[in-house]
Amino acid sequence: MGRAGCKPNTDGISSFEHLLANIILRVFVWVIACITCLGNLCVICMRSCVVTESSAHTMAIKSLCCADGLMGIYLFVIGAFDLKYSGEYNRHAQGWMASVPCQLVGSLAMLSSEVSVLLLTYMTLEKYFSIVFPFSYRTAGRKQTASVLAAIWLLGLSLSVVPLCCRESFGNYYGRNGVCFPLQSELGERPSARGFSTTIYLGEALGRAGNGENGVRGQGKLKLQ
Repeated sequence: MGRAGCKPNTDGISSFEHLLANIILRVFVWVIACITCLGNLCVICMRSCVVTESSAHTMAIKSLCCADGLMGIYLFVIGAFDLKYSGEYNRHAQGWMASVPCQLVGSLAMLSSEVSVLLLTYMTLEKYFSIVFPFSYRTAGRKQTASVLAAIWLLGLSLSVVPLCCRESFGNYYGRNGVCFPLQSELGERPSARGFSTTIYLGEALGRAGNGENGVRGQGKLKLQ
């Protein structure tokens, strides 16, 4: 069988020889993973040692660092399997994309990205309301913040495990590429999976857009005051 009939088909990420086709990707996956994990770990340690006035805000920052740190772990795993399959990825591609480690690391990346967006949205709204309505808005206390953070993590966890628990509806949702992350909606995927992907992408896009818009409005309001 020639290479035309081999898997994976080159998709810009993986090649016949490597899980990460480009040498730049193979190097920077380790660099970014180290920076992500060490950077967020340093922030958690500093926030734990330094006493601040707003303990609720500190809790949210630590929670965001934990979510971002999960993405660093995801990158470490992808880099490790790229080294494991180096030079012969085409022989292991199908087994890797259908394997349990691929499914778990994909759900880990989904959990990290969803929780990060939700946390940033919550923190942005908190700051926005406290700036725009400084006298009428009451900042969330420690218990209220803890409840919101727990709800955000539960929602993110639910979104990440739904494709794993409903394989009949979603198929091999996380195993559509070598990095085990649904980077785009595909025409051949099942309707339920396509709807799920579209909802996730739109939600993240709206969340990021809302964070930026609220931040700009808050800064403008602060300058006027």
